[in-house]
Amino acid sequence: MSDKSVAEKNLTVIVAHDYICPWCWVGWFQALRLKNEFPQLEFDWRGYELLPEGRFEMAPFKGPRERDPSRPLSRFELHAQSEGVAYNPFRTIGAIRSHNALEGAEYAKQKGAAAFEKYNEGVYRAYWEGMRDISDINVLKEIALNAGLDAEEFSSAVAERRYHDRIVPFDDEAYADDITHVPTFQFRGERAAEAPYSTIRDLAQRFLVWYDK
Repeated sequence: MSDKSVAEKNLTVIVAHDYICPWCWVGWFQALRLKNEFPQLEFDWRGYELLPEGRFEMAPFKGPRERDPSRPLSRFELHAQSEGVAYNPFRTIGAIRSHNALEGAEYAKQKGAAAFEKYNEGVYRAYWEGMRDISDINVLKEIALNAGLDAEEFSSAVAERRYHDRIVPFDDEAYADDITHVPTFQFRGERAAEAPYSTIRDLAQRFLVWYDK
């Protein structure tokens, strides 16, 4: 029997992510799978902004390009395939800024876990499946409303950049947190970035064993 009480346990997995990262799209499914397998775990999704304004220029989107069938699968394509996550290489939207969506996520967190989970899923699916512009406040308001949030209050929070200081920009600030890639799953002192589910699962098991020693 463990001598650690339930109150002493902090079974929170920190997930560093950004909605516009394809690896994070796979990571969202990995987190769902992990939660289903280990329901005692909690998840703290933290925004690490890949393309903060004023730091990285974005090339104009020139439309989807046909994939050369003779080209070998990329490391990401192999990763998505092995994890069983569908990924459309012919998406009709290019890279966009994610700051508004990440600010919205911080607002949703203040309204409870259920609201955040719905919002988080809504943003991921809107961008990766619906090919919608998640930098557009009207798109985000619709997602917020579907998550049970007050759309106007949500919009005001994002416009005011109320949670700006909770979003960590790349590169220097993220690197200072030892986050060099997203998603990164953090289990106390151990972490896995852009990893297969088997690796993340192993870390989760060790994490839980540590608390039950």
